[in-house]
Amino acid sequence: MASVSRSGLGVRGVLSSQASARISPRVVRVAPTCSFSTSAALARSVRRANRAPARDEIRSPSAQIAQQKLNQKVTSNAINVIFPGTFVRPPWDQWPKDFSSRFAFFRTWVTVKAREAATKFAMVHSSRPRFFKRAALKTSNPLAILTAKGLHRSMMEALASGDKDTIRKVCASKLALPLQATIDNRPKDKLMAWELVEYTKTWFYPTVLSHKLSPIEKSKDAPIIEQVVVAISSKQRRYQYVLGADGERKKLAGTEKEMDIIENIVIGCVVDPHTWQRDEWRIVGSMKATDPNEWKEEERLVKMVEHSEAMKR
Repeated sequence: MASVSRSGLGVRGVLSSQASARISPRVVRVAPTCSFSTSAALARSVRRANRAPARDEIRSPSAQIAQQKLNQKVTSNAINVIFPGTFVRPPWDQWPKDFSSRFAFFRTWVTVKAREAATKFAMVHSSRPRFFKRAALKTSNPLAILTAKGLHRSMMEALASGDKDTIRKVCASKLALPLQATIDNRPKDKLMAWELVEYTKTWFYPTVLSHKLSPIEKSKDAPIIEQVVVAISSKQRRYQYVLGADGERKKLAGTEKEMDIIENIVIGCVVDPHTWQRDEWRIVGSMKATDPNEWKEEERLVKMVEHSEAMKR
């Protein structure tokens, strides 16, 4: 399966083609390639969703239903993209070999993690009703790992069994559509099964590689996107089968295949900036590990786009 293309918020969408070129042979792609809508249109949708309704609209139930549908559309679109500048630490054996390059890459990783931590701290602190009160927003890595594992397993089982309803529930819309199309294009007589044999390398995996929070736009009422990248190492089995007269599965000879893989699963949700409640978590896609050489170019492009946006303001 091909990987999900990356796209940024605002004019950062221009980074999608450069960022999607990262390569990691140890990471399995989990979604067909697709392009995401730019956030200029998304920002306009958010502004329309947050616009105060007219007096007669408030009294109209149909207007309220239409508003709820618009809010759901904004929420669905918001998590279809992977943040530009997301740093996914590669395995140690893929780091630069010479000391100076290795140290520079390590320094970049520490800097990115520090920025993520600072942003999370600011968001959590702003969710406190008072300074000494408990924060309404909680960011738990163990809970994110459990969520990612559950969503990943549900997605893979649903993809194998042809359960399009589950695909729609656990995946972001731009990921769900091509996966559902894959199911539709599969021969009807081709029954497939997927099994999680075991989680491997449990001394390190699963682990959170990135945890970001960012508002959709600069308005204080704009929804906040929470995105987590969880690396999962597992042994998986897939095979084709037929149903016997007794309803039991009978594996077709030569179709069984076992895989030992590491996947960087990206999950996302929308956080309400008023109540600090999360929408349902969904799988956005998967990411390749950050390539040390390509990261420099992506970092340069991010800074260039940020400077361009600052000039426009």
